[in-house]
Amino acid sequence: MNVLEIESRVEGQLRTYELAFDAGESVYEIADRYALKLPVSCRNGVCEICRAKLVSGEVEFGPRRELVQGPLQKDLLLCQTWPVNSSKITIDNIYGPGELPVKKTVCRVIAVEVIRGHVYKVELQLPAGKLPEFYAGQYLALEMPGKDAGSYFSIASAPGLREITLHIQADPHLNSAVEIVDYCKDALESGASVTISLPFGKACLPKVPDKPLILMAAGTGFAQMKSIIDYLLAQNYSLPLALYWGVRKEEDMYLAELAEEWASKYDHFEFHPLIADIENIDANAHHNQLSDAVLADFSNLADSKVFVSGSPKLVHSAMDALLEAGLEEQDFFSDVLEYAPRS
Repeated sequence: MNVLEIESRVEGQLRTYELAFDAGESVYEIADRYALKLPVSCRNGVCEICRAKLVSGEVEFGPRRELVQGPLQKDLLLCQTWPVNSSKITIDNIYGPGELPVKKTVCRVIAVEVIRGHVYKVELQLPAGKLPEFYAGQYLALEMPGKDAGSYFSIASAPGLREITLHIQADPHLNSAVEIVDYCKDALESGASVTISLPFGKACLPKVPDKPLILMAAGTGFAQMKSIIDYLLAQNYSLPLALYWGVRKEEDMYLAELAEEWASKYDHFEFHPLIADIENIDANAHHNQLSDAVLADFSNLADSKVFVSGSPKLVHSAMDALLEAGLEEQDFFSDVLEYAPRS
């Protein structure tokens, strides 16, 4: 099989991607299969933002697919390029799966509402112009005056919208969360802007997956899964999609009605609510309830992708159980693996 090698310099670092391809695939078709983000706009060779250089190999180039051999003294436009054999091209600022440049932007707070109990929905409206990019499942940082670091929240809405939704659990003893909700309320009343940075996180969907998905969420980890589900449903994803949502108390399942609505509307979607409903439940039992439920329903996980959102102990416990049951390690996704890896 032929290999397309793309060499790119991003923020001073040289990166190389090796992509196997079949005859007749364009550079953009190859990159899309690997969830590699190439610059794109017109796709017909006019804007020239996809200008690259052929280092080696042969490609067909232009509307008439003329054969060109490397190395070239002139540039190619990737939207007009079809590799013929193993080739190498160079182009700057190419981002791999889950990689997007982090950008800072200001927003208006347009809603702060209690969903249920102490869980709030905060809606932010992005400014006019080009929307900042993020993938379904990623998170952002909300900055507050006087604080050295931002507070991180999963994005609960799908990409490509002017409004961004957050779910914030602000129990009275969670002083930081209460402070953030109050800050957003003040901004809503005064019309002041708030500052966010995004995106963060590699447990996301750069493209529609070609495998069934199992989503496992604890508490407000549902926010990350909602972004993924909203995105997939908008893309007409039709493979099996199962959500397992675990909480300690019934009132903590703050959007159960929405999940039940998905299950009634879409035949390929399943919702499995898991409520411990015991105030002093053993911690290990609580951590294991999600993976136990999944393993009771699935005898074979080899053909699935799994996303998990919860505490580090819950995530690592789920990973151990699911890998032992046949899940491939590359098909297990959680942000915990990035910010709280096992020592």
